[in-house]
Amino acid sequence: MNRIDTQKIENCDTESDIATLVNQECGINSNLDDVEVDEEERDGDGKPNGSFKKLLKYLSEKFPQRYSAGAVADAMTNVDRITKQLQASNDSSNENVPLLLIERAQAYSDLGDEAMARRDIAQAAALVKEPLYSSEDNVVAVERAFRKITVSKGPKAANSMADLGVQEIISLISKDIASKGISKDTIAAAVALEQRILANQIKLDAKQLDSLQSMFHGLCHHAETDNGELAKSLSSGINVAVSRLGVSDEQPELYQSRLISFIQQVLDTWSANADNGVFKQQACRYGAKMYTSAIHALSTYKPTLDTAILQLATDFYIDSIWLVGTLSVDEGNLSTSICQGMLRLLTDCPSHFIYSYVRKNHGEGGPGSNLVPHKRLLSLLGHPRTNASNVHSMAMLVVSQLSAAVKDPNNSAQFSNYNVADGMRTKDPLPPPALTQLREATCDLLDTWIQSNIQADRSRGILSLAALYESGSGSDLAGFLWQKKGWIEELWDQGEFDKPETQLSLLSLADACSTDPKLAAAMKKLGSGLVQALARKKGSATSIDGKLAETASVVLAKWSSLSTPAAAADQTELKESDLQADSLELANMHMQRIIDYTEDALDASKTEAVERATESLGYLCLKPELKEHVVQNTKLLQKLFSATRQCESTALRFATTMLIRNLTQYRPVLSEEQKRMQQLQRLNNRAATSENTNSRQTIGQDQAQAEKESELDGLSYVSKRCLRVCSEGAIKVLVGAVQAKDRASDSMKDAVAETMVSLATNQQLRGQLVQQGAVRALLSILTGDAPKVAKKSDEKYTPKALVQKRDKNIAFAIAKIAISVPPHLAFREPRDIVLLLLSLLAEDSETQSLLMKFEALLALTNLASADPGSSSDVRSYMASDLNGMSLIELCVLSDHQLVRRAATELICNLVYSPQVFERFVADAEKHIKEEAGEQLPSGIVELPSDDEDIQDGQTTTSDDGYRAQRLHLLVALADVDDAATRSAASGALAVLSNDPRCCRYLTLAHPRALSVLLSLLNDESDNQNVAVGIKHRAAVVCANIAGCGDKRVLDKLRENSGLVQTLSAMRDPQMPYCAAAKSAVESVTQSC
Repeated sequence: MNRIDTQKIENCDTESDIATLVNQECGINSNLDDVEVDEEERDGDGKPNGSFKKLLKYLSEKFPQRYSAGAVADAMTNVDRITKQLQASNDSSNENVPLLLIERAQAYSDLGDEAMARRDIAQAAALVKEPLYSSEDNVVAVERAFRKITVSKGPKAANSMADLGVQEIISLISKDIASKGISKDTIAAAVALEQRILANQIKLDAKQLDSLQSMFHGLCHHAETDNGELAKSLSSGINVAVSRLGVSDEQPELYQSRLISFIQQVLDTWSANADNGVFKQQACRYGAKMYTSAIHALSTYKPTLDTAILQLATDFYIDSIWLVGTLSVDEGNLSTSICQGMLRLLTDCPSHFIYSYVRKNHGEGGPGSNLVPHKRLLSLLGHPRTNASNVHSMAMLVVSQLSAAVKDPNNSAQFSNYNVADGMRTKDPLPPPALTQLREATCDLLDTWIQSNIQADRSRGILSLAALYESGSGSDLAGFLWQKKGWIEELWDQGEFDKPETQLSLLSLADACSTDPKLAAAMKKLGSGLVQALARKKGSATSIDGKLAETASVVLAKWSSLSTPAAAADQTELKESDLQADSLELANMHMQRIIDYTEDALDASKTEAVERATESLGYLCLKPELKEHVVQNTKLLQKLFSATRQCESTALRFATTMLIRNLTQYRPVLSEEQKRMQQLQRLNNRAATSENTNSRQTIGQDQAQAEKESELDGLSYVSKRCLRVCSEGAIKVLVGAVQAKDRASDSMKDAVAETMVSLATNQQLRGQLVQQGAVRALLSILTGDAPKVAKKSDEKYTPKALVQKRDKNIAFAIAKIAISVPPHLAFREPRDIVLLLLSLLAEDSETQSLLMKFEALLALTNLASADPGSSSDVRSYMASDLNGMSLIELCVLSDHQLVRRAATELICNLVYSPQVFERFVADAEKHIKEEAGEQLPSGIVELPSDDEDIQDGQTTTSDDGYRAQRLHLLVALADVDDAATRSAASGALAVLSNDPRCCRYLTLAHPRALSVLLSLLNDESDNQNVAVGIKHRAAVVCANIAGCGDKRVLDKLRENSGLVQTLSAMRDPQMPYCAAAKSAVESVTQSC
């Protein structure tokens, strides 16, 4: 670079003058942002040389807003700082190196040093091709930086294209493509066009859309890198443009016409290049999403569309895009994108898709029909997961949705000689031909592969069959294979002579089939010998022997958890002990593997090995005796939990969560009838086992075994296990499982919610659960069906029973926590959980539901204990805004004593709310006769509906005063046998009797209120403290009645001599009730 004379710079008056000077001196036809310093003009440390610094200094003085000294200094500081970080990263495997290079490139760009910026971007782009740096975040960051710094800073920058029209940009790109002069300028133009389409700044007309498509397909004839970059940008812009041509209110006929024209041009282009392999590969690589979007947009016009074009488009995707794009599974991103397109088409136009897909699989595909689509799908399923895990997962989604689609009779409507109504009949429906034909194709292909003498084909067939069962489609698509005589026997017989890789596939099949009890029992009978032999192999996690041993151990663990009848269904000669490895030995084997593999940092192979061992332990821990054995191994728990928290493997997090769940699970609460049914089931199982295995186990032995298992799963044992796993970090594992970067699956969330219920059952752990974020984690995994916090409105909201089991478990766990932990410490906003807890009160009156109601009531009682008027006070919100009193009062009428007691205690706390207070005392006086007359009868309490509110100006009689019946309810509850219920009811009356209306009702309307108060004053509960509390509350009620100022009330009180005498006798100054009793007696005496 030529040095610029400082004097010449001083003679410049404007930025434009400086730009002109730079152009003249340096020969750079650009603005100041494009000024570069040649490599030889740099200092030894790679920083800009002195002349460039002088220029920057002058610029910062001349144009301070753009080139401030502070900005230059900051940029230079950033360069130095990042360079040191990069030097430090050379000695370690830091996956953030590409991001540091990008940051330094930006700093160089801020200095105007574009050459160094481009150099760092190029280095970052090279690094992201290596496995260590190839994360999605790194790739996206490099791509953005390339476009921002390299492309947009070129002589014809993308931002300078803003002044050009769409047609001018298209002409520019077309001209460069035609002359084969694709440059960064061309790519910048395409990027500019893409950005404007994405920003919805332009809408392409039919001619422009066709031009872009022609240019895209023209680029696909060559595999050069520049062609690919340009094709990618063009395809992205076209993809957005065609997706916006779906059904719209603007110009539906015009948009539909454009789509049809676009798709027809695609079909013609592909037809003309049928023999051009390079074209098809490039078009698939860069245009798969574009083609999918076009067909999706076209499907939105189905009601008014000629379905022939939609069928042609679907045929094209399956025949061409699917078969070409998935030809090489090594291109994982491409195959994944193609699978996503298949899923989208299955959703958009299932009947057209099924007709095309199944028809192609029956030899109607024309030339090359041996590459049938279903064969390709099964090949993807049978490909080793380690090489193409993403593709395998996507293929499983495709086959799962495909299986569901072919079972729908409506999707077979296009098949000849099939009446959809026949498939809809409730009795003996005809199977849809699509399902029948797909079953035949699946079984024929798999049988051919599995029976092959070529090990690669056999392994592929076995893995495909395993994947079908993992996806839930095995029984529907491949169930006929097991019905072939001798097929399963031959499968295992041949397994002994297979190569280790094929044996590993066979173990994967046994693992996948373990969810089907009958099939698993048959596999267990025939394959136990081979599986046990493979489980004893020794090897590292990465060796084939190590993988065989791990997988075989998983299979044995799952087989050991089979129920006795299923496991013994076909066993007539061999004993159970001969068919499975010792469970304790298996558990020790897996525990040792986990400890060994977690000694050092986990790599991919070790992570998979630990995940398998943990999964096996989870199955083995379904047996109570093994739960105790595993939980005693502190070293195992520490290492496993630590590895799980540090590892990003979703599979390991799920396996560890399931293990914790099995270790901490309490026995379900059963009713007496359910216990009897369980005992009968156990006897039936014993009889089946004895009949099939010639067992001589007696009923007494069976009962003893059941009692031992029951003891090990009893409350004390499970509580200790909960404490043990939590002391080693189980709570952090569970919280991290649902708050990880990767979105947790529904199964994970269900398992965490269920486990949290078990942990919260132990009172000692509730504080830890709050401290370690369990409450926040639980609230974050509520389903969409969970009730939301009610908004203020004129209409009250009545909570309803929870629909999803996960929501019930979450509410149950939170209820347990809220019982013991102060609300202001456990919950940021207590209102967030009130609705959940009230929803538990609406559950059916089953045994488990009664327990939920009881604990929800206790939790609500704790929430309602906050100081009235404080920020944590939820009384009014609970009773008024949510209309929760109706549910609480129903619980008061429950037949279950504990539920009734808890509901009464909650009411005792709620009456401090003005709304609840008024609910009980309003209209109480309307029961009082002006003259002596008949009084309200005592008896069964029938609460009125909340919808029967009395309007202003209405009068009531003694028979329709429903609010007074609520006072009558409290009087009745104060006279029950349960002391705690009496205490709570008398406490509520003590609060309510501060209102004269309540006092008049108790003395002048209710026939038994004073006699109930007398019995409370003489309470003889076994618990002395409870008895004193009841007496105190009754004395307060009497004092309030005596001091209400109504002569009729005092006269009525004096008439009850026993009540006055009892109050007079309560003179012990050490007792809390003394002052209240004295006050009551004084009021009665003074009025005489």
